[in-house]
Amino acid sequence: MQKEFKDELIKANVDFNGAVNRFIGSEDIYEEFLYRFPDDKNLAQLEEFLSKGDIKSAFKKAHTLKGVTSNYGFINVYEAVVPVVEILRSGSSDGIEEPLAKLKKNNDFICSIINKYK
Repeated sequence: MQKEFKDELIKANVDFNGAVNRFIGSEDIYEEFLYRFPDDKNLAQLEEFLSKGDIKSAFKKAHTLKGVTSNYGFINVYEAVVPVVEILRSGSSDGIEEPLAKLKKNNDFICSIINKYK
């Protein structure tokens, strides 16, 4: 992995070392998976289910995204998805606009970093 890429991830509050440990201690494997993240459909599907009023399916997508971002060490994205998960867990989407906007912003930011090094 390029030093600049690693440094930029760490600067963006990515738990790089913890994530690499979850990827059997291999920066190369972690990097390979990182390049796949911008194509992850969970956020888009979450928004689609919300637009249809399907709270149960939206919750499942948010919960999956929570796990994925935790494994990748994306602290800012993870911390933004947690409130979305909890709102949806209640069976409602009331008050989700602001947390969802923050989630999208943080997700877009990490994707922009990854895409820069693809």
